[in-house]
Amino acid sequence: MAPIWHEAVGAVHLHSNFSDGTLPIPDIAKIAEEKHLDFLMFCDHNTLEPKRRGLEGWHDNVLVLIGYEINDPDDRNHYLAFRIHREIEDTSDARIYVREVKKAGGIGIVAHPAEKRKFSDAYPAYPWTAWDTDGFDGIEIWNQLSEWMEGVTRRNIAWRILHPLRSIRFPEWETLARWDGLNREKRIVGVGGIDVHAFRYNVFGFIPIEIYPYKVQFRSIRTHVLLSESLNPAGRQLPFAEAEDRIYDALIAGRAFIVNASLGDGRGFRFWAEKNDRSFPMGSRIHGSSGCLLRARSPCCGTMRLLRDGKVIHEIRGEGVDLDCRRAGVYRIEVFRKRRGWIYSNPIVLSENA
Repeated sequence: MAPIWHEAVGAVHLHSNFSDGTLPIPDIAKIAEEKHLDFLMFCDHNTLEPKRRGLEGWHDNVLVLIGYEINDPDDRNHYLAFRIHREIEDTSDARIYVREVKKAGGIGIVAHPAEKRKFSDAYPAYPWTAWDTDGFDGIEIWNQLSEWMEGVTRRNIAWRILHPLRSIRFPEWETLARWDGLNREKRIVGVGGIDVHAFRYNVFGFIPIEIYPYKVQFRSIRTHVLLSESLNPAGRQLPFAEAEDRIYDALIAGRAFIVNASLGDGRGFRFWAEKNDRSFPMGSRIHGSSGCLLRARSPCCGTMRLLRDGKVIHEIRGEGVDLDCRRAGVYRIEVFRKRRGWIYSNPIVLSENA
């Protein structure tokens, strides 16, 4: 039986009217509550002003966490910095601000690392190029806005604007491969980012539309975290500082999975290991690979794949996987529905036998 965890569902990488988003944070939080989200992680460009204005905290039943998005002078190497209280002064080089976020006790996530765009020079790509940098904690393995932009052509732009959720298909393979490689050396948590701005755009120059409004993007890529204790024990909200710690601690530990909510809710998915009468959640690094049973459960039927070091070693159509493992490696689960990516787990890493 899967161990009992308290699941919280959130949206990561949001922009508000403090940078290039279109709505105030309280209004966005209200929409998130209507879509049954538990937490939001805002990161407006180059500013922590909403944090200084006291907008971080509980907004009714939604926990609002505020960081910010940093970039270098070439507008590359975008970095989501959380759990810090002032902006980094020197942003001349990604190596510097990654180090400074870590020094400040913060959490740093590489944003849209393999972004590519061909549609318009007005919207260039913002990839991560500073891979020799050490010290980041996580990586966006799926960025919804990047995927949408990368698939736009002059022929399909109207269709993609009218049917935005149907354009969500898979994370970038290059990012997944790099993520698998990084986890061989140390834990790097994978998150899903929506990168929501709710851009306003005039079609044919005079028909106003909003591309990917917040209420739509909240039904796209979600990040689920597994908490040792609930955010609402006995029906009462935790104080903000305790709730914040539980979300960030789960992320740093890798107890997270990413869901394409347009294909289904995803709540209840679990991936864990059992060894010597002990249970190990996602994010665990287990010494010794022999005698280890890897198990996964999906909330409904899908095509489930177990991967080791980025290669599929087991595939089944159903709601569960159980597999004895005898080899070291980075193991994770992917679940597909309707021939599209639905759920991506964080990995469990098995080391060589002692």
